[in-house]
Amino acid sequence: KIHKEGKRHHFEVFSKEKKFHSKTIIYSIGTIWRKLNVPGEAEYLYKGVSYCALCDGLLFKNKTVAVVGGSDSAVKDALMLSEYTRKVYLIYRKEKPRPEPINMKRLEETMKKHKIELINKTNVIEIKGKDGFVSSLVFDRKTKDKELKVDGVFIDIGHIPLTEMAKKMGVKINKNSEIIINKNSETNIAGFFAAGDVADTEFKQAITGVGEAIQAAYHAFEYVNKGEYVLPSEDEK
Repeated sequence: KIHKEGKRHHFEVFSKEKKFHSKTIIYSIGTIWRKLNVPGEAEYLYKGVSYCALCDGLLFKNKTVAVVGGSDSAVKDALMLSEYTRKVYLIYRKEKPRPEPINMKRLEETMKKHKIELINKTNVIEIKGKDGFVSSLVFDRKTKDKELKVDGVFIDIGHIPLTEMAKKMGVKINKNSEIIINKNSETNIAGFFAAGDVADTEFKQAITGVGEAIQAAYHAFEYVNKGEYVLPSEDEK
């Protein structure tokens, strides 16, 4: 929280065991994967259910998998998985996926080779398993093909920024719950910086997040050196 004294302020950070005082905060705790929240999703996590094709894709070599989602990220995951799996099903709740044009072209070309099959206007309502691992997906259909046999499923329906603590402090958030920053990684609160996936930057990758954190640290250093506010002494803490 913010501790104010006159026109100046500093931050109080609470852990389970201790309270810390700081002139600045660099907030970079990232995001969590958006879940389907269907039966079987938690039960078969890391047993066929994954949220990272790059991390776990090779475990499904020559197997049949599904990717749930229709964004550019989901399509890129499906394309990557198609290089070493037997078959990829791209399951999307709407009519047509919405990747970047170049990835849409790649998707169409790969579908012609029957390596990827699009299942549109469909939602997954359950993930089933056998012998401890994913075995099939159940769809919201009333037809005979409402269940699809797969060896794994990659859920790629977006991320949820972990911004609740920042919002409670009065940090401005955009409609996507991302922290609004300027080119110096500054927020609307003096001394409070943000970086990485939690911020309202367009391109979100590990390498760009590192760069943003370095920039935030640099400007936080400048902020501290320019300020005159002195933190409480050890006795006052």
